[in-house]
Amino acid sequence: MAQIGVGVSCTNGVIFRLGESGEEYRGTMTEQGKRIESRIAWGITGAGHFLSSCFDILLAIKQADVFLSKAAREVLPDYGLFEKLKQSQYRIFLDTSAGSRPITKLYTGEYKLVVIAPVTSNSIAKMASGIADNLITNLFAHAGKCQIPTILLPCDSKPEINSLTPRGDQVMVHARKIDLENINRLAGWPGVTLVADPEQLKSHLHTFLV
Repeated sequence: MAQIGVGVSCTNGVIFRLGESGEEYRGTMTEQGKRIESRIAWGITGAGHFLSSCFDILLAIKQADVFLSKAAREVLPDYGLFEKLKQSQYRIFLDTSAGSRPITKLYTGEYKLVVIAPVTSNSIAKMASGIADNLITNLFAHAGKCQIPTILLPCDSKPEINSLTPRGDQVMVHARKIDLENINRLAGWPGVTLVADPEQLKSHLHTFLV
């Protein structure tokens, strides 16, 4: 059962607490009481494009914690994915505090990789401009400060995209020039890898997981 920031709970050695000062938790423990290191921090924004495919990839990874933007928390139920996520083994961090306290875990050496997939054009624009004002943009910014490799899957990576609505309807999305320019700006950043689709994401993840 996933651990979400409400009250105090303990399942499979995971303790997660949301107090007045923000989110706090103790990491997963082995039977010998040793902490399991080198997890993946996976951020999800409010993008619907690529969402289901990214979710399938996420569920295949054992050692991951999930960071949800406020928009992601709204969008996941529309695609029938939030309940599935809650039933998983993952620790889930919601964007509930101005300080984004879960991000401090990046400085403990607990994460070997940050994945943000899918990423909205709004989040890409903030990242490219150095703005860190929510859980996901802070995840990206502090991954850079900690020199943790980061993989991004932008949802508007091509001029024209066929995307599925929550109802299963296909719609054509036309990426703006500024959206593509921001993606190109991030492509040159050290430690940042841009992937074009979920298949490329899986391929890059395999490099880190073997």
